[in-house]
Amino acid sequence: MNKVPTDFRRVTMMVNHMEPALTIYRDILGMDVYYDQEIVVSGKGLPAGEPDSKTRLVILKCNDPYIGMMGIMQYLDPPLPEPDPRPVPNRVKAGEIVFVMHNDNVEAAYEKLQGIEGIEMVAEPHVSEFPKADGGVFRVMGISFFDPNGYFIELNQFVE
Repeated sequence: MNKVPTDFRRVTMMVNHMEPALTIYRDILGMDVYYDQEIVVSGKGLPAGEPDSKTRLVILKCNDPYIGMMGIMQYLDPPLPEPDPRPVPNRVKAGEIVFVMHNDNVEAAYEKLQGIEGIEMVAEPHVSEFPKADGGVFRVMGISFFDPNGYFIELNQFVE
């Protein structure tokens, strides 16, 4: 049997507040806007909201023009219900997503994130070591946080 690989193109975050998300991912983390449109979604393929809802979909791209994109979708009319507030302290549970991202200046991103309302910082800049798949060790400077929409982000930078 021939193995046919699948490309992971994009993940889409469902949010009720678009602008704070854009401030983080576009303005602070430096992703570029690839697509920004209001669209009507049927409700057939995506089990969210009401049929024929008006939404705004922003797709941000990283360094590759084909993979590594992130969508941010907000239902405008009618909006999605607000999620239940997260208990403190926040912990990631089974069934939740961990977004692992690379940035060339984690410490600068950390400083800028301090001014964003709703950011719940989990780990300040710190260096961790992990085994490489082919042997040896690699080191990363990292931070982690919950964004204002409740998504958990692990932001890393390779270090010597």
